[in-house]
Amino acid sequence: MSISLQIAVAGTGRMGKAVIASATSRGHEISQYFNRDNPVTEEALKRKPDVVIDFTRPKIAVQNIKYYCRANVPAVVGTTGWYDKVIDVCRLVNQHNAAVLYSPNYSLGIQLILQALRAIAPLLNKLPEFDVALHELHHTAKIDSPSGTAINMATELVKNIERKHEWGGPSKPHDPLQLEVSATRLGHVFGQHRVMIDGPADNIVLEHTAKDRGGFALGAIRAAEWIQGRAGLFTLEDMLSDWLAVSTTNKTTNAL
Repeated sequence: MSISLQIAVAGTGRMGKAVIASATSRGHEISQYFNRDNPVTEEALKRKPDVVIDFTRPKIAVQNIKYYCRANVPAVVGTTGWYDKVIDVCRLVNQHNAAVLYSPNYSLGIQLILQALRAIAPLLNKLPEFDVALHELHHTAKIDSPSGTAINMATELVKNIERKHEWGGPSKPHDPLQLEVSATRLGHVFGQHRVMIDGPADNIVLEHTAKDRGGFALGAIRAAEWIQGRAGLFTLEDMLSDWLAVSTTNKTTNAL
């Protein structure tokens, strides 16, 4: 990214601090800070940062997004726990011709896992002897359980595995039509997600473990760079699809 952005950061906790460090390392400037003592307001956004990165709380995320849309400030939202309001947010974004990108997880490594699951899941329709389950582990300060990332992964699996009709917590007795999703909150774990595929003679594990918050922060910064000049409600998958399309186009052009 050759252009330096003026970035506002909403949420100055541990994740916010990681975003600030990643932004400055890529040559961007932090122009504003928002937190509990200095909340997001339409008046404050009149300073017109190039983008705001929001890692706040579910209870205030939707209200913050309203402010971003009304002020026409692009927003990258990492806060989870508000996705039941996505339709309302979509209307708001369209009404103001605004730009909002949201994701339950900005780790690019998690996106690789999701791509792998989309490739594997349809094959499991031909292999009924294999069962699938998902487990996630996070630090004790994590509010939502299961995490937004786990829900995203579970949704992808249910959508693509015909014999799984829904996802849910452990059931007794085991329901073969349900994708079992479990969660543990422990100490200071940054985040771990494990998809387990088990058959009579094989056990396959796809696992992502976050080493620190830097990976999440870098993904958010890359999203902030990508959203410039765009309008609409996006997810991180839109950014990755755009990257893939550009990569494919470049390969085609070079081959001519």
